[in-house]
Amino acid sequence: MDIRQFILPGGIGLTHIRVYTDTGPDGVPGGGAHVHLACSEIYYILKGTGSIELLSIDGLQTVPLEPHQAVFFRPGIFHRVVNPNRDLELLAIMQNGGLPERGDFVMSFPPEVLANPALYTQSLRCTTMADAIKRRDLSLTGFTALKAAFARSLEEGQTALRAFYRQARNIIAPKVDGFEWVLKQGAQNEVKDSLDACDFIRVGRTDYLERSRHSVLHPFDGPAKPGMCGELHPYALDESFLSDGRKVA
Repeated sequence: MDIRQFILPGGIGLTHIRVYTDTGPDGVPGGGAHVHLACSEIYYILKGTGSIELLSIDGLQTVPLEPHQAVFFRPGIFHRVVNPNRDLELLAIMQNGGLPERGDFVMSFPPEVLANPALYTQSLRCTTMADAIKRRDLSLTGFTALKAAFARSLEEGQTALRAFYRQARNIIAPKVDGFEWVLKQGAQNEVKDSLDACDFIRVGRTDYLERSRHSVLHPFDGPAKPGMCGELHPYALDESFLSDGRKVA
């Protein structure tokens, strides 16, 4: 079996998210706050209205959300979805599908939690929706402090954010070696295949087209997984059968 037949175009990941409707410690319904250190991401709004808070070295920006809108952010930008009408659903399109599951993110827990690896890991652990809400609330405690620092002055906010980045790097650094397999099997292979296709076309070959297959994406049909922003239903390719019913060897 060629694993590349079951990697999405560009090596991305797709997840349907129903944003949390519970009220956070700041009195607002919505998701937790977190940042990715290696992956860019797109939130495509499927239904509902709300907003997303984006915090970067330039400060806080709040972007209104409505259906068919897409918001794109690079690594290093905090994102927190606000769901005032409790009806937001979105499709998360994640660069390097698989890295988020391997932990390229850090939640905005308070500095004392970030400074203690064992405590951070314990605070991050989540098996139930109740755990997810508790974890979300802890992230919002730290996120509120970061926003308050920026509200006082840009310089103070940048100092606080840079301190967070340093702590986040310390948390992620031990995992980096494990990221490489995902990159090589996903995005790197996708680029190689496209470059190979250019070479084949240039020299007149078409046989590579005969090796292509297709498959159907299925949303996760079990109980929703508790995520950072809401209830997760990740999409996955069927690794046993192609969409025409032929079994993969």
